[in-house]
Amino acid sequence: MRARRTPNQALRILLGEAGWSGARLAREVNALGAAQGNALHYDRTAVAHWLAGSRPRRPVPSLVAEALSRRLGRTVREQDTGLSAPRSPGRAPVAPAGEEGAVARLEHVLNAVDRRGVTLVGAYSLAALVTSAGPPVTPPAGPAPAGQAAPVRQAGIPRQVGTVHVMSAREMLALFSQGDAVFGAGRVHEPLRQYLSVTVLPWLKREMTPGVRRELLTVASRLTYLCAFTHFDMNHHAAAQRLYLTGAELAREAGDRIGHGLALRGLSVQAHALGHFGEAHHLAEQAVQESLRYAPPHQQAFFHGQLAVALAARGDVRHARHLAAADRCLERSSNGDSPVGAFHPGSLALQRASVAVSRGDRRTAAAALDISLRHRPADERRSRALGLAELAENRLAIGHLEQACHAWHRFLDVYPRIHSARADDRVRLMIAKSRPYTTSPAVAALHARAHELRRGRSAAPGE
Repeated sequence: MRARRTPNQALRILLGEAGWSGARLAREVNALGAAQGNALHYDRTAVAHWLAGSRPRRPVPSLVAEALSRRLGRTVREQDTGLSAPRSPGRAPVAPAGEEGAVARLEHVLNAVDRRGVTLVGAYSLAALVTSAGPPVTPPAGPAPAGQAAPVRQAGIPRQVGTVHVMSAREMLALFSQGDAVFGAGRVHEPLRQYLSVTVLPWLKREMTPGVRRELLTVASRLTYLCAFTHFDMNHHAAAQRLYLTGAELAREAGDRIGHGLALRGLSVQAHALGHFGEAHHLAEQAVQESLRYAPPHQQAFFHGQLAVALAARGDVRHARHLAAADRCLERSSNGDSPVGAFHPGSLALQRASVAVSRGDRRTAAAALDISLRHRPADERRSRALGLAELAENRLAIGHLEQACHAWHRFLDVYPRIHSARADDRVRLMIAKSRPYTTSPAVAALHARAHELRRGRSAAPGE
């Protein structure tokens, strides 16, 4: 006979504390899933089954825990919901930041964020953004940190890692960064994850001098940051967040203040994109405080610009001060190009547009986007596409339908050559925003072209 299920009293108590019905919990879980690119369709009947003792598949338990955490203003863990099933032997949990060495944490995260499990990582967590660890400090020259696993000899992995391996990793960082900018994250995020897993991670476990270890940890933190960004571009937000946090841990262990700030800024960009403006502001401010004085001028502008965007989203007039500071930093910069943290006048103009949108000034936003596109290097194809889509949306908002359609056609010129979930989102948004104007021949032609491109993409191999 089938075993009787045990009613889930833990979840029932949490729902009572939150003042939520089963239908409300289902809506919140669906919304959190959609925010990370995981379409869910739960309703009150599903929640009734959970309360009766059934356990949903991952990532639902973590989504339930995150929804209740936000409602109750305190951390609710998966196990607190009564929904967590025993973990399979091959998938270990990712430990919170600071509870293990950075290399061990990287291994856990890379194993969790593989091609099969990327949507099963869990929920994007506001609680995870609150870290108690301080800024990086330069590690002492000497043996590897306590608790680090002793080197284990593996076939094909060098016993001694040296500067040649660090140089190789830097070259791969530049290659992956360029590929992401040109083709979008869809072509890059899995090869990058594999490179970290198969090559860089084993190197980090080998014998090396303290100086080489710091350098390798530093480039590993940049690679992990880029891996996080590629997952962000593919709307895998839980995976991106865990990778950003791991990049911050690697930078901290390396004593790399710039890398630590880059990871905090990446978390700020993600939080802003998801509408968590308070968290975005805190993270951007922390990045400026910890890393600004160590960064070259173009990356100082990189930090100031994001803080301006985050402040404007909260209606804080101090955004103007940081935009002006970013301008001054760019004036002092002789080269804004770097594999991670590249910044140039086109980047700053895009942030001016974001500030203007937050202030409700769509005309200024459109003008800033025009400037951004003029200064955008040709090989930043994905950024150009997203900028054109945003320009079209702003032109439509100020009533310039024909100009909006023109910008959208320019966006569709680029769109087939990139693979980015954020670009896919812009196609859907284009159709939705222009739908009220389908009687216009220009809009009808735009929709016909968009539908044809989407059919072609869905039919293409590997899409």
